[in-house]
Amino acid sequence: MGSCSSQQMKISMKAKLSEVKQKQSLTTTPNRQSTQQNGMRSHSRHNTHTAFQSNSDLSQQGYSLKNINFFLVYRNTNFSSYYSLLQREDKNFPFTTIQHNNTGTVRIIKSYKTSDSKYIAQLLKFQLHHPNLIQQFEIYEEQQKFHVAEENNNKIVVLNSKIYNDEKDIAFIFNQMVEVIEYLHHQKLTHGHLTLQCFALFGDKYLKLYDLYHLFMKKKPTIEETHFLPPEYFENQEYSEERDIWSLGIILYHLFYQCSPFESTTASLLKLEIQASNILYQNTISDEAISLLQQILEKNPKKRVKINEITKHIWFKKQQVFLLDEQIKETILRLKQSKKLNILQVYLLKFIINNYPPDKLREIYSVFRSLDLDNDGFFSIQELITSYSEFVEDSDNTKIICMNIFQKVDMDKDRKITFQEFILYAFDRKELIEEDVIDTSFKLLKNKKNFITAESLSIQYTLEKEFFTDIMMELLKKDYMTFQNFKDLMNQTV
Repeated sequence: MGSCSSQQMKISMKAKLSEVKQKQSLTTTPNRQSTQQNGMRSHSRHNTHTAFQSNSDLSQQGYSLKNINFFLVYRNTNFSSYYSLLQREDKNFPFTTIQHNNTGTVRIIKSYKTSDSKYIAQLLKFQLHHPNLIQQFEIYEEQQKFHVAEENNNKIVVLNSKIYNDEKDIAFIFNQMVEVIEYLHHQKLTHGHLTLQCFALFGDKYLKLYDLYHLFMKKKPTIEETHFLPPEYFENQEYSEERDIWSLGIILYHLFYQCSPFESTTASLLKLEIQASNILYQNTISDEAISLLQQILEKNPKKRVKINEITKHIWFKKQQVFLLDEQIKETILRLKQSKKLNILQVYLLKFIINNYPPDKLREIYSVFRSLDLDNDGFFSIQELITSYSEFVEDSDNTKIICMNIFQKVDMDKDRKITFQEFILYAFDRKELIEEDVIDTSFKLLKNKKNFITAESLSIQYTLEKEFFTDIMMELLKKDYMTFQNFKDLMNQTV
């Protein structure tokens, strides 16, 4: 997209924001990982539309759940209104960092030109959110530039500089890669430019896909990036799921052998080598690992393993990187025991979770995928009954218990539970109402007069101010809340 004037840009972004406001709270949940440490589960889909009917609506009649999956805020101002520049990128840390003026929270800031407006618009449209995806919090527009504030970690390590010698460690890392790419495919998105450099470790073991730019802004690959492209690329250059799967295979090959399966350094010879795909697999890794590589690096894209089949391979099962049954049981019981939320608590709690360290959310994502038996991005009452019977108990009361859970958690009453609904009841709320978490969350939301207002929430969730004004007036008898009001509302959730 070419450059345009500031006025044209504002009109363009206003139109995109208007489009985003129309987008309802659709699921942004990654596909389910069906394999577990103690074996695989395979259940058929059941018809659930006659399970039960409810007229309850978040304890507040007349209000519907809107934009609950929105967390990326667009502001038409300089980021210096909210943050101070902390450190510019250098050879030791290749990112510019900023510090929030109220909370001291440190984040990474990335800058883009107006010619990148398509990228900004797509970020706002898709509102991508996954624990293995770099989390973005705010977009600032000023003086022909966009600035995106992202999550930060003091231990960011680009994956291509890390060497693994243990297959279990590789399985743990690669499982996260597959999950996040599977999530993107679930959103009808393909990356097409996956390499080792697209991923980074945040801390000791948690992986993030931090190259979102090329998810939306396609380019001609460099010679180094061509090493990760599939044979069919040279025929049609199509951005397909199969292309991403092949790239994951080359990345896995690198993790095992610390090199590319292709040796050519010139474009013409590399093309011929990839098209031939006579890949050698040294026996320095297990037979199961070689078997998985062969299935992913299948020359024929139609025969190549599907993304949701990769982590079902016996190699993953042997590495034992999945959830324990006890972890799933504890989360299901938490669904049962969690107090029902009113609509204001829903939005406030979701804001806290959105700003919580994403690594803390990983286990909850994994549990959700285990409950989503048919891998369609949500789970039904029958899927909940099946999982409850397997992990908690199978008794005469199981069905009624699950119906009560479902009636509480299915907040928009569409007979399915999405991750955005699930996480509000699956998270241990005691962690979310700790003093430091409440204090930081309030400072992030409050205005200059130290109030959380209807306007604060409307900006956060891209909704009309009147929506939150009506809710706050009904619940609080005023259209703002003090720190004590906020703290009391959150304490009432446990």
